[in-house]
Amino acid sequence: MFKEFFETWKNVNNAINLKYLWREIVFYSEGPWLTNHFAPIIRELTDKRDRKVTFLTSSKEDKINLTNSNNLKKIYVGNQSARTYLFRKFNAKLMIMSTPNLQSMQLKKEKNTKYYYLHHSPYSTHMIYEENAFDDFDGMFCVGPHHVNEVIEREENESLNKKNLLESGYTNFDYLKKTTNKLVKKNQILIAPSWGENSIVNLCLFSLVKKLTDLKYNVILRPHNRSYIKNKKKLFKVIKYFEGNEYFELDTNPDSSDSMNRSEILITDWSGISFEYLIQNKPIIFIDVPPKINNKNYKKVNYLPLEISMRNEIGELINFNDIDKLDSNFLKNKISIAANKILNNKKFFSNNFYNFGNSVNAICNQIEQIK
Repeated sequence: MFKEFFETWKNVNNAINLKYLWREIVFYSEGPWLTNHFAPIIRELTDKRDRKVTFLTSSKEDKINLTNSNNLKKIYVGNQSARTYLFRKFNAKLMIMSTPNLQSMQLKKEKNTKYYYLHHSPYSTHMIYEENAFDDFDGMFCVGPHHVNEVIEREENESLNKKNLLESGYTNFDYLKKTTNKLVKKNQILIAPSWGENSIVNLCLFSLVKKLTDLKYNVILRPHNRSYIKNKKKLFKVIKYFEGNEYFELDTNPDSSDSMNRSEILITDWSGISFEYLIQNKPIIFIDVPPKINNKNYKKVNYLPLEISMRNEIGELINFNDIDKLDSNFLKNKISIAANKILNNKKFFSNNFYNFGNSVNAICNQIEQIK
């Protein structure tokens, strides 16, 4: 405990005293699940554009493989008092992060630093996040027009300072577009739920996995990292019960691409992984649990959240109360309908997201142009 305390404070003091060259482009990550979204941008900046980047992280497990490691300073800052102090005192030209609620929670702004938000989900800004989640950022790398429209309307409604809203895209789409499905295993289903009170994990995970394994489907369970904290009891009950079952596999890899490539079908609830999976042209089943609402005033923004408006277009729904009634024929029919929806949505990505397949390059260009 004391070793951790002194280590993080030493690192934070070193960070604050960095030369300006290392404070021009700075990233902050809570851990590997967010770093996956930063890594391709950092690689492009350091390896291909010869830019110096400082990477602040709250996880010792964070790793970014680079060709030119001399262009990266990785600094472990923990998630306690040293990190809080760092944010108040660390003067950077540009700080990029995927942690919302800047200024309203632990992390406070340094007055001369510009803070930009990079999305780790394509979902809308006004329902699954708290109402003021993005108010204090100076800019945002928007995934699609929905982000621009939602943020502008909130700024106008609440008389907020206007952010620099960049037409950026989503880095995970770039990577997933290049992957192949050569590893697909027949009848393999990926269950990748969100977390929280209304998630599959909390409401019906045990019965869902039991039903699918009984029907001899191969199940890959990929819990959201927050479920290990927020839904710990129910999650570990499932993991313990099915451990050793030949039809069950637990995926803890921060990179979701392997389990997406190997699976034939996705089952989720309100997780943003649905849009990522759609790239692979494979069917999506939504377990219809109540939506994840962290902003009870989300209807003050007149735009319907993307995760609601596109739900029926890209997948097929099964009510969570009907899981125990599932049989093989019913499930096969749902999968067939979902597969047909995929075939009818060839222009979904180009119609809804910026720079599809080229977002890393676009974002790096934007970073270099921010003054």
